[in-house]
Amino acid sequence: MTGIRIIQLTDTHLFGSPERRLMGVDTNQSFLDVWEKIQSSSFNPDVFLVTGDLSQDESLESYQSLKTVLDTSDKPYLWTCGNHDDAQLMQRVSPEAMSPYLDSGPWQIIMLNSQIPGQVPGFLSDKELQLLEKHLYETPDKHTLVAFHHPAYTIESQWLDTISLKNAEQFMSLIQSYSNVRLVINGHIHQERDQIIQNTRFLSTPSTCVQFKPECDNFMLDDRWPGYRELELMPDGTLHTRVVRLEGYSLKPDLNANGY
Repeated sequence: MTGIRIIQLTDTHLFGSPERRLMGVDTNQSFLDVWEKIQSSSFNPDVFLVTGDLSQDESLESYQSLKTVLDTSDKPYLWTCGNHDDAQLMQRVSPEAMSPYLDSGPWQIIMLNSQIPGQVPGFLSDKELQLLEKHLYETPDKHTLVAFHHPAYTIESQWLDTISLKNAEQFMSLIQSYSNVRLVINGHIHQERDQIIQNTRFLSTPSTCVQFKPECDNFMLDDRWPGYRELELMPDGTLHTRVVRLEGYSLKPDLNANGY
């Protein structure tokens, strides 16, 4: 029995100018190195999901660069906004990638925008929540993956928990009113998380560039390698997943950085 294969990429933080760095890391190069790892893997995805903070400088060139790389694959991709992104530019560069919905047989994928323009925390507007509920209500027989940038659960890092999803309780209440939300995936926290809340699995994924140290009250970088997530969604609603990292990667962040 085969399922729907997905690769989640998140927090690429690309620059329009290739000489720029994020806390000492060439994010454009680290993304290319992650992409090379994906291309050399035996895991052949059906779709790529990019869950926010595509750009660091909100430049047209950064989104064009990302699209150029993703277009080297013959597989479709969807992307959604993070707090560092410009939604209008993302729409301009690839209207198709901004689609909020993908029907994949026994599964449906719903991409939500949790961005509050000009702010770091996230919020799912009434429009986004209504979109989600519409699909959950109209297709109760479909297993559902929901993707957006900001996590809706606490991760035991005080500084990150203060900039997560502001209306997490509202989101949780909505999905718990339906029985078909199997999985929620996020970015934003630059680290791997995996937990189950009320029968729904919640996954967060490492950045393709710099990582945040888990369970810290204040901002702190981690020396773990960049990575991405593989997912296989099975017809019966179960799933298989793993995080893949660039083992032994040479581009290291400035661990003394105190913010960005």
